[in-house]
Formats: sequence, C-alpha cells, structure tokens
Amino acid sequence: MRGPAAGRRAVLVGLAFLVALLPACARKGPRAASRASVVALVGDRPVELSDYAAYVRQATREEPKAVSPRVASSLLDQYLEELLLERAVEDAVPPAKGTNAEERRRDLINRRARLHEIGEADLRKEYEAHADRWKRPPLVRLSQLIVPTKEKADEARKLLEKGTPWLTVSRTLSLAPNAASGGGLGWLSREDLPAEFEKPVWGLPAGGTTPPLPAPHGFHVFRVEDRADTRVVPFEEAAPGLRLTLAEELSSAAVAELMAESARRHPLVVVEDHLPFPYVGALPRHGERR
Repeated sequence: MRGPAAGRRAVLVGLAFLVALLPACARKGPRAASRASVVALVGDRPVELSDYAAYVRQATREEPKAVSPRVASSLLDQYLEELLLERAVEDAVPPAKGTNAEERRRDLINRRARLHEIGEADLRKEYEAHADRWKRPPLVRLSQLIVPTKEKADEARKLLEKGTPWLTVSRTLSLAPNAASGGGLGWLSREDLPAEFEKPVWGLPAGGTTPPLPAPHGFHVFRVEDRADTRVVPFEEAAPGLRLTLAEELSSAAVAELMAESARRHPLVVVEDHLPFPYVGALPRHGERR
C-alpha cells in the first residue's frame, strides 16, 4: 500500500502535467486567437504578426502600418491563401513529391491539373476555338531619319539617291534616339502608323523611301525595310504557345480547387483587433457569425 505522502506526490505530478499542457493547448486552436501576437488562424494554426510583417516587408519594403489599409489587407489575404495552399500540400494523398516546399507544391498542382494529359487533340481544339487569334495583319518593317529642317531632310534624301548607305546618313544627320544603329522601328501594322504617315509609308514597296514628311518636331524620312503579307499562323507554329497557355489555365483552376478544399478543412479567420491597421479584406473576422 502507498502512504499518504505517495498519494500527494501522485496528485502533484498530475497537476503539474495538466499545467504544462495549458500553454501547448493555447498555442493552437481557437484559444490561440486570444494572444495579442496572433493576427489570423488557418484552421487550428495561428498566424503570428511577426511572420506577416516579414511578408509585407518582403513585398513592399515597408512595415504593415506604413502601407494603406487596402494594400495591407490585400497582402494579408494573399499571405493566408499561400498558407492555405501549404496545408493542401500537407494533406495531399498520396503525398506530393519534391525535395523542398516549392517542388512539392508544383507537383501537387501539376497532378491536380493533369498537365501530363495535355495532348495534340487538346491543343487543336484550343487552336480551332480561337481562329481569329492566329490571323496576322500585313506588316512593314521601318527605319526612320529625324532631321530638324526641310533643308536637312532634302540633303538626306539626296545622299540616299546617290547611293550613300542608310546607316551612314542616319549616323550623320538623324536626331532619332537610335540613329547610330539606323533608326529601326521594327514591324508595324497599318493601324500602328500615325495618320499623317500612313498613306506615304503604306504604299511603298520593300526598299522604298518616303519624301521628307513634316512633323511638329522636324521632318521624317522613312524607309520600308521589308513587308509581310496577311498570314494565318499554322497550328505547328502556334502549338508551343498553346500548350503553355492551356497549362497556365489548368494550373490556375487546380489552385482554386485545392484552396477551396483546404479552406473547408482549415477555415481562414482574421483577428482584426490584433492588426496594426483596419482590415478591409473579405475574409471572416474572429468572433463574427458565419
């Protein structure tokens, strides 16, 4: 038989064990929201103000109280959604593969989006559903000279007519920002051209040069370097971009599904009273009825 002293020791040990459990219980679950440092809950996990502040500093290089309530609230929502996706990765069955958090997240998203199942039939269906997207208007590739006066423009034109290389004339007389490299403007459609230049430029063949054209800041001389007729981008050329676009769409839908499922298992709650700004986001507040 145990004596009275042994019994008292057993009771004291039991009480000590219960007291030790109290802080651990308060660290997680709804009771954690009573701590002043907790600004949100992701299910039973508290979100500390210090962690959120670090996230804001990384995004804005400012403290949460230094940015507007709208921006701070948006960043809080974004941070909590990232934590929610982390919970989805933790809950994944079978477990997501990867050596780090980012690899595991990507594996889960790819698995849910079924990216490995995207085949040629899917790409052709997408290609045919957006036929207008693959039509390319006629284009011209232009270079320009910009000169301050009509006299300089005529001088430039005469030099070109004598066979002086365009690049030489550009470097000698043009005021264009990229005159040293020939004043190239790249490929332009008819709609890209200013109205006052459209007709003289568009009627030229490849290699043709316009007469001096007046502008508010001087005179322009354009040369058509090349022309490209209307064309339809073939499926084979469009396929790589289609695959990327389709993968992005499926991945976005997969993320939305995963987060919705995770939110049902781990509801998000904002502890507005502990934030250094008025919360104006859309997530539920701690203590309000849902």
